[in-house]
Amino acid sequence: MQLFKNKKKQNNLPGKNQPDIFLGAASPKDLIAPSIIKEVDPSHGDYYVEVGSTVESVRYFRSFFAALTGNSTFYGMMNSLYAGDFGEADCDTAIHLIPLDPARTLWQLEQRIAQLEVDYEEENNAARRKTILNRINDLTRRHQAIMQSMERLFMVSIQTTASATDLEVFKRFCNLLVKKFGSKGIQLRAADTRQLQALFGMTPLDKEIIKEPFRDMESSNIADLFPFGQGGLRHKSGIIIGHDVQGDLIFYNCWEPSLGNYNIVIFGRSGFGKSFLVKLITERSTFIGIVTAIIDPEDEYENLMAGMGCPYIKLHPNSKYRINIFDVDEEEDENGNVFVNLESTIKAAQAVVFKMIRTYEPNALTGQVKIAIQELIKELYEERGINENPMSLYQTETRGNIISVAEVKKKMPTLSDLYVKMTPKHDLQQAAMFLKPFTRHGSTPAQAIFDCQSNVTIKDVPAFAISTKELDEDIMKPIGLFIATKWVWEKFGKNRRLKKRIVVDEAQKMMDDSSIELAKWLEDAYRTARKRNISMCAVTQGFEVFLKLPQGMGILKNASTKILMRQESIDIEAVQDKFSLSEGESAFLLNAPKGWGIIKVNNDASIFFADSTETEYRMFTSDPNDLVGGVSS
Repeated sequence: MQLFKNKKKQNNLPGKNQPDIFLGAASPKDLIAPSIIKEVDPSHGDYYVEVGSTVESVRYFRSFFAALTGNSTFYGMMNSLYAGDFGEADCDTAIHLIPLDPARTLWQLEQRIAQLEVDYEEENNAARRKTILNRINDLTRRHQAIMQSMERLFMVSIQTTASATDLEVFKRFCNLLVKKFGSKGIQLRAADTRQLQALFGMTPLDKEIIKEPFRDMESSNIADLFPFGQGGLRHKSGIIIGHDVQGDLIFYNCWEPSLGNYNIVIFGRSGFGKSFLVKLITERSTFIGIVTAIIDPEDEYENLMAGMGCPYIKLHPNSKYRINIFDVDEEEDENGNVFVNLESTIKAAQAVVFKMIRTYEPNALTGQVKIAIQELIKELYEERGINENPMSLYQTETRGNIISVAEVKKKMPTLSDLYVKMTPKHDLQQAAMFLKPFTRHGSTPAQAIFDCQSNVTIKDVPAFAISTKELDEDIMKPIGLFIATKWVWEKFGKNRRLKKRIVVDEAQKMMDDSSIELAKWLEDAYRTARKRNISMCAVTQGFEVFLKLPQGMGILKNASTKILMRQESIDIEAVQDKFSLSEGESAFLLNAPKGWGIIKVNNDASIFFADSTETEYRMFTSDPNDLVGGVSS
C-alpha cells in the first residue's frame, strides 16, 4: 500500500507532495509487507531481530507500531510506555512526524467539508445525518484553527521497540506491552515479516521515510504524546476536581467560555463515587461564586449541608417546611427589566395538578379537562389581582387618597382553592375527585402537605438541598420530587446574574412512563438553562434506564460535560456507543476503582481521580464504615 501516493490530477494544487490527511489510522494490512527476517515461532507467527556480538550476549529486538483507536488524546497518555515500567526488558519509542503543507491541508479540508455537506443533504437516516453533521463541525473547527495558525497538522506514526538478552523475558515483556496499552485504547501491532526494516527505522541509519501507519494529528494532540505535554483539562478559572493518572491536577469550570452550555451528566454504578464527586464540586464551587441547589431523594447530602452550614429542607408530613406549587416571584430579563412571568408559573402549576390527577386515573385528563383546569388556575391569580406587574404581588394600603405598597406579599392560591372551583363544574367533577386527596378536603393529611402557603425562603446561602426520602414511595415521592424540582427552577433559578447549579440526584427515577412530566421538565431545563445562567447536573446509576425515554437522549445532547464512573457490564455497550469510547476506555470503566472516572468536556477528555482532603472526605463520605471507624488519610 502506497500511503503517500498523489494522483496526477492534483499536481497543480498547492502542497502537491504532501500525503492525504484523510487516510486515518492503520489497519492490520498496513503492518504486513515482505521483508527478510528470522521467524522464531512459526506456530504463533512471532518475529524478531537477533543481533549477535563477540563481546556481549545476543540481543533480541521486536518493533511495534501504535494505532490510536480513540478520538481524543490526554496529557501523559504515553508516559508509561516511555518509562517501560511493566517488565525487565528495554523499551525505546520513536515518534515520526511529517509536517503537512497548510495550503494543501486547507484545500483538502474544504473539499472534504463540501463533500460531507452534500452527503448530509442526501442522507435520510436521522442517526447518520447526525454523525455526518458532527464530522462537518469537527473539520470546520480544524479548518479555522489551521487558518488562524492556532494549530498545525502533521502525519504521525508512533513506533516502539522492545529488546532484551533473555529470550523468555523478551517474550513476556512483548506480551505485557501489547496487553497494557490495548486496555488504554492504544493498539500495538507488531511489524512482523519486516522487523529488520522497522529496527533500522528507529535509528539515524535509515534515511528512507518509513512506510508505516500514519494518521493526521493536530499540534495540541501531539503535545499530549510527549512527557512535557500540557493536554487534558486545564480550565484556568476552574476548581480542582482531582488529579489525572500522571498526578497532575484537573481544573474544571463548566462556565468556560468555549463550552456550548454549562450542563453536566454523571453516570456510574452505585457506590463508586458519583455523589462524592458532586459534593466535592458543590463545596469547591462556592469559592468561585457558584450557588448550588440539590434535589436529594435519598438523604445523601444532609451531612454536606450541615458541614457547610446550609439549609437542608426535608419534605414529609411532620416537617416544618412547606412548599406551595402556586408560588410566583418577580424575575429580571436579559435587559434588566423586572416582571412576573405568570404564564410560566401557570404552566408549572398545572403540570403538577395534572400529575396528581394522573396518579389515580391516567385517563381522567381529556383535552377539554386540561383547558378548563388551566383557565381556573388563571382565575385564581386574577381574583388576587396578580399579573405581570411585580407590584401586583404585594399588598397595598390606602390612607386617604394615598395608595402605598406594603412589603408584605399577598397570599398565593392553593390546591384547595382550585379544588373548590372545580367541584361545581360538571365536566371537572371526576378530575376534582382525583385531586381531592391532595387537598385539605381529602381524608389523607399526609398527601395534602402541598396544600399550603410556602414558608421556605432561600437567600444568601452558598448551597441548599431538598430531601424527598421520607415521602410515601408509591404516591407522594414522585409528586414531591416533581414539585421540588419545579419549585427550585422557579424560585431559585430566576436570577440571571447569579451563577447557579441545580443537581438532580438519582435522575433515572425520572425516566419512566409514570414520570413523563418529570422527564419532559428535566429535558426542557437542560435546553433552556443557559438563558438563566444555570448549570444543570443529572446524576444517575442506570444508563440504559436513563435512555428509556427519548428525553434522556435530549438531556445527553444538551450537556457539554459528561462524567463517567465505573459502569455496569449490561450498560457498557450502550455507554461505549453513545460516548464514542475506545475499547481501552470501556475496559477501564468496567473495572475503574472507586473515585476514578473519565471526564469529557466537548473535545477534551481525561481520566481522573476525585481527590479530597481528609476534612472534605469526612464531610462527603456516606460509607458507614468510614462514619463509624474513622478515616485514614
